[in-house]
Amino acid sequence: MIKKIVLIFGLMMLLTGCSTGGIKGLVERPDVSIQKVEMGKISLSGGSAKFLLKVTNPNRFPIPLSGFDYGLRLNGIEVANGTREQKITIGGGESAVVAVPLVFSFSNMLSMLPNLMSSRDLKYDLSGSIHFPWFNLPFSRKGGTSFSR
Repeated sequence: MIKKIVLIFGLMMLLTGCSTGGIKGLVERPDVSIQKVEMGKISLSGGSAKFLLKVTNPNRFPIPLSGFDYGLRLNGIEVANGTREQKITIGGGESAVVAVPLVFSFSNMLSMLPNLMSSRDLKYDLSGSIHFPWFNLPFSRKGGTSFSR
């Protein structure tokens, strides 16, 4: 019974340390960065984009990724959000690229079209979190592009 209590207490300490940045030398927090943004076509009916997230596991052991959630704002207007399950295991000391495909509809695009047509600038803000079994790790990226007249 005492062994079980000590084991549960030890696991709780590991999980708590992992959620706040890790325990140096034992459990390190994975790194998430947005590697690339590929804007698709934009039309009156909607548009598409693909965001590639690079997840790096600094630990000596593999970690399982269970999915992610995301939200995309174009010119300050939310046009897409969701949650996606994607189960992969990232080996110790390895990285994996996770694709986040987004499709936005005409109804969401309608409110941003007047601003887009007059300024010819498209600014994006993607944010969300990668889901691991014991914690979620946030990510965010902002950027933009201009269209010629």
